[in-house]
Amino acid sequence: MLLIASVEAALGQTVGQEVEITAGTPLEARLVQHAPMKLGTPLHATLAYPIYVHNALALPAGTKLTGSITALLSDKTRRTDARLSGDFTPFHHPVVRFDRVELANGTSIAVSTTEASDGAPLLHLTPPVRGKKRSLIRQQWDLLRKQASDSMQAILAPGKGDRLLQLLYGQLPYHPERVENGTTWSCVLTTPIALQPPDPPHAPPHPPSGSRAPSAPSKAEKTSLLLHAYLDQKLSSKDDKVGETFQATIAEPLRGPTQSLLVPQGSVLTGAITRARPAKSFGRAGVLRFDFRQLQLPEGERKQVVGSLAGTDSATGAKLQMDSEGEVKPQPQNKILVPLAMVLLAARPLDDDSSQLTGAAVGSNGLGFVGRIVGIASGSRDLAAGIGFYGAAVSVYRRWIRRGKDVEFPQYNRIDVEISEQTGRELVPR
Repeated sequence: MLLIASVEAALGQTVGQEVEITAGTPLEARLVQHAPMKLGTPLHATLAYPIYVHNALALPAGTKLTGSITALLSDKTRRTDARLSGDFTPFHHPVVRFDRVELANGTSIAVSTTEASDGAPLLHLTPPVRGKKRSLIRQQWDLLRKQASDSMQAILAPGKGDRLLQLLYGQLPYHPERVENGTTWSCVLTTPIALQPPDPPHAPPHPPSGSRAPSAPSKAEKTSLLLHAYLDQKLSSKDDKVGETFQATIAEPLRGPTQSLLVPQGSVLTGAITRARPAKSFGRAGVLRFDFRQLQLPEGERKQVVGSLAGTDSATGAKLQMDSEGEVKPQPQNKILVPLAMVLLAARPLDDDSSQLTGAAVGSNGLGFVGRIVGIASGSRDLAAGIGFYGAAVSVYRRWIRRGKDVEFPQYNRIDVEISEQTGRELVPR
């Protein structure tokens, strides 16, 4: 069993003593409000995940952080893609650094972190419920319905005025940049943080009279444990090969029903790549799958485990999805209905039965407002249709011709790992 007496003794020794968060500890800083994309702009963020020291909470999620933008890097990939749609904004990646932490009691502490430039708004992926396989046409139709539903939700959800403004900006050939609310960066402490001693841990409550304390599961019962960890290295469908191993560190301690320690914070999971396919031309996306086979405790003891990916953070721009077996790959694009609709719209100006103004406004789609204005003002049906067919060609290129997207997990990416029932029984104290 994994009830580590030495670790809990160490935890008891921290009560009444100053707690130190050591250098090298990763922090996940999440921006709480939009910020201009300018050098020196102050940033206000919060901790996306709690930080533990000796299995005791040191900094809770939501702790306030302040920092600033220290540099701007060219986002060449986004620039090139935007120019295809007539957007000549010089897009950038902000390089940020955080220098202060505000505790719950209002105390502000100076900190030192590494610079980070991998910021992106995140969402948490989880595997879907298994379902029957659908045909290609049905998949495309379901994808179109989902996109329509997401668009409607974006229109009706709070903050629609700001989203509408950003949508209008996106139609212009040049518009101001900003760092989006919710952008999250992985930073690492370069110097330790000394905190006041935590409150004494409360004893686990006694079960009510007449009730029975939780017992270890029998062999017939199914048991699984969910561990929260972060990757110690970058993983990519482009660079990693099947059979290669990697490590992930347990970020939060796992405790049993009676608060007994099952898996200490700082334990290390060893995983292996089980499938890796790099992205290729003609829209073929990368695929990545891995599992976990060993758990090493802080005291050095090793346990053989059977673990699988049960959840992961992912940048919203990456548009990844996870299947029921933990395999991660980019979301499928609507390769049929969207290009077909754009071709039909592009042909509208050539329809003699419709008005020239309406046909030009509908058909000249592909270069934002500039394309529509040129298509309407020119008075030429052929020019309006040409702009529309250009937009359709760009859509076909993005979906069918250019290289697909690889699956990438940056270092310190948060993941959820499920330990299977056989291993779970071994972890439950008896």
